[in-house]
Amino acid sequence: MLCGLGGSGKTAIALELAWKRRDRAQVWWVDARQSSTLEAGLRAVARQAGASEEELRAGDAADVLWSCLARYERPWLLVVDNADDPALLDGPGKLSEGTGWIRLPAASRGSVLVTTRDSTSQTWGGACDLHPVLPLTGEGIPDAARILRDHAGETAGPFEDAQHLAGRLGGLPLALRLAGTYLADANDVPAPYREPDTSVDFRSYQAALDRGLEHVDRGSVIDQTWAMSLKLLEQRGLPLAQPLLRLIATFADAPLSYTLLLTPRTLAGAGELAQLDGRGVWSLLTALAGLGLVDLQPATGSGALPVLRVHPLVRDASLDHTALGTAVQAMHTAASAQETGIPEDPNYWEHWALLQPHALDLFHRVAGSEPPDQTITDAAATAANLAARQLRVKGLYRQARTEFEAILAHRRVVLGDTHPDTLTTWHNLAGVLSDLGEVEQARTEFEVVLAHLRDTLGDTHPHTLTTWHELAGVLSDLGKVEKARTEYEAILAHLRDTLGDTHPNTLTTRHELARVLSDLGKVEKARTEFEVVLAHQRDILGDTHPNTLTTRHNLAGVLSDLGEVEQARTEYEAILAHLRDTLGDTHPNTLTTRNQFVRVLRDLGEVEQARTELEVVLAHRRVILGDTHPNTLTTRHNLAVVLSDLGEVEQARGELEVVLAHRRVILGDTHPNTLTTRHVLAVVLGDLGEVEQARSELEAVLAHRRVILGDAHPHTLAVRHTLANLR
Repeated sequence: MLCGLGGSGKTAIALELAWKRRDRAQVWWVDARQSSTLEAGLRAVARQAGASEEELRAGDAADVLWSCLARYERPWLLVVDNADDPALLDGPGKLSEGTGWIRLPAASRGSVLVTTRDSTSQTWGGACDLHPVLPLTGEGIPDAARILRDHAGETAGPFEDAQHLAGRLGGLPLALRLAGTYLADANDVPAPYREPDTSVDFRSYQAALDRGLEHVDRGSVIDQTWAMSLKLLEQRGLPLAQPLLRLIATFADAPLSYTLLLTPRTLAGAGELAQLDGRGVWSLLTALAGLGLVDLQPATGSGALPVLRVHPLVRDASLDHTALGTAVQAMHTAASAQETGIPEDPNYWEHWALLQPHALDLFHRVAGSEPPDQTITDAAATAANLAARQLRVKGLYRQARTEFEAILAHRRVVLGDTHPDTLTTWHNLAGVLSDLGEVEQARTEFEVVLAHLRDTLGDTHPHTLTTWHELAGVLSDLGKVEKARTEYEAILAHLRDTLGDTHPNTLTTRHELARVLSDLGKVEKARTEFEVVLAHQRDILGDTHPNTLTTRHNLAGVLSDLGEVEQARTEYEAILAHLRDTLGDTHPNTLTTRNQFVRVLRDLGEVEQARTELEVVLAHRRVILGDTHPNTLTTRHNLAVVLSDLGEVEQARGELEVVLAHRRVILGDTHPNTLTTRHVLAVVLGDLGEVEQARSELEAVLAHRRVILGDAHPHTLAVRHTLANLR
């Protein structure tokens, strides 16, 4: 474990060690600055060490990784760089207890090297050897001077002067690099064009650093080093480099999309920075990068955006809280710009993935300031609301809920319950509650929002219709299908009048009405409506838009219900390919399609494959949604059906009884999903010879089905058929 101050050279040492081992061992390098890159990197290591995709999906990925490394035949070195937040290394377990992502290698041929700022032994447990990486002081000064000269060049002065300056800089490699770069850059400018007080050698650089300073600690030395670099930029006619760096430092410690957040439009309200045009902004950014104050990283891959990063020490030294309002205004402008799009549009997912951490960080900092500036907090809340929507799009429902709750609490206090912005956030919170399976609470929230919207905007305002639409969906999820149908038909009439038949909002409601028709047993009518909606969505949105894929998914389900199983299979496989490419294997939407695809596999007799797929989906849903989420219970129900098909009847019974108990509590005794589980459980009881109990249960289910769905509904007929064949 290499631990020490940021900028002390930990990564450089790790690179040197990795280079020396490259011919004798397999070397892997993983960036641990963010949880997403850490997990993706370690999963990639697991694959290269022999793990299959199935193992990684089905089990604890950390356990799979270390199991594969234990069996790996070649010597290996795993480098985990920038593990400054050790909590990220806990993964599903506990780092200090040896159950996290990083563990003591089981075999002597393997080694792990971690770089971190955290040198606390309690954090890392007893399995790690901590090796402090200290600044090059004392006997290390000659080495520090060589580093300084390597960057500054021979013209910056004799080695003795380099040693003095290295000592003055505290031997910190980052400070040495910055000072050397400054001097090299200064010497590139011909003497007639330099300002008289420009430092061009080690001695004058140190003298400039010393002027007026009685005593400085290491942090202040670094601060002065950066200040001198900014002074050089000012002397070159770039006085706005410093305020721009201060603004950059005000954003979150995450990749910063400068083409979105640092443009003439976003800087229009940024005081002295407002005078910059595009060329001026770019000149400042490249100048800052040239002196090592920021790191400009080019776009990588299709649709990606270039970003910049700032070393945390540069950020700490440059942070100016008076720039917070300017950062919020820049974020608000970027978030509201047409070219940024909305979080739900796939064309802009990359944009919002980059904006999201900054928008949320700024909101929390502004909302917690005293006294808060309402104009600034309103702008921050607007951007944060959009960022929370991005979390929801990515399937991160719990995080989205937390953010919506914080924004809503702020808006209720500042703006009041009936302000349009408050109602917008309230609506979004209700939506994510529904995503989380808290359907009754979602219904309550939607009803409150709808009542306010009707009072203030009227029944046919687009915002009212949107909330009304979402409430109808919740009613459908609660099993109130006829009520949902009535609501959708009323909403659809308004949308057709105001927006027309083919507007995306109209198509969304037509799609939901078709889904309700399918639930009511009107499968052919649902198919026709799905096909019409799908044709329009393909023309308007394209084949792979999320709304189009949702309609294709539901149409495939109807095809399966109508016995067109092979066509349904083809459609599900195409949908899954798109979802996996865009959202990944474990996004809730992908899992929903995988769960439904199993019905087709079962109908085609591929029962073992169906079981395997359901077990994987269930494992993911338990982690993402929890054991009692309605979608998790649906997968458990489907798995029980497959177990019954495979003759594992007792296990199926146990699973169905657990699912039924949860569904009765969450949905009620007469919810369609509850009745479906009661029906299947009765079938299993019959198979186990408990005929009278099965008969009693079927008769109760049939009575409810007749009242709710009618005598001719397919579900009612299915129960009658089962009851007639019970022996």
